[in-house]
Amino acid sequence: MSTWLIVVLIFAAVLSPIAWIVPSRRQRYQMHLRKIALHAGIRVRIETFELLGAKNSAIAYRVMREADDKGPVHRFRLGHCARLDKEEIQYRGDEFISGWVWLETPSPALDDGQEASLKALLKVLPEDTLIFEAGTAALTLWWRENGTPEQVEALAVQLTELNV
Repeated sequence: MSTWLIVVLIFAAVLSPIAWIVPSRRQRYQMHLRKIALHAGIRVRIETFELLGAKNSAIAYRVMREADDKGPVHRFRLGHCARLDKEEIQYRGDEFISGWVWLETPSPALDDGQEASLKALLKVLPEDTLIFEAGTAALTLWWRENGTPEQVEALAVQLTELNV
């Protein structure tokens, strides 16, 4: 009897690391979303962003800007205060639309049409979006990947059509 118990324990000890290697259901779903994003032209990376002096990691979905765009390139950063769990940013007084605050104001300033298209985009972003940023080379969205494949496909279209 004790010989069998030892054999079973050794067998369990050998197989237990394999259980850690196998991706969970959540990780498989995230891989599926990332594959859809890559096929839609979105670059996906785990990146660190700084917010109020603290470094945070999140998944960054990035759409590169076209090099031949003729208009001025706007740089800005917006954060969703409730999703970031940072009470300090709620009191800055620079709310753009409900729940979204400027972490970095646009430079150069947005015109009315650009503001309207940005507001429309922010209203349809996935529920767990943390930060939306426009830079000189790319539009970046940091989120927790709790969306659907349809949202990722729509996100690619919305980001490429955004005129800021």
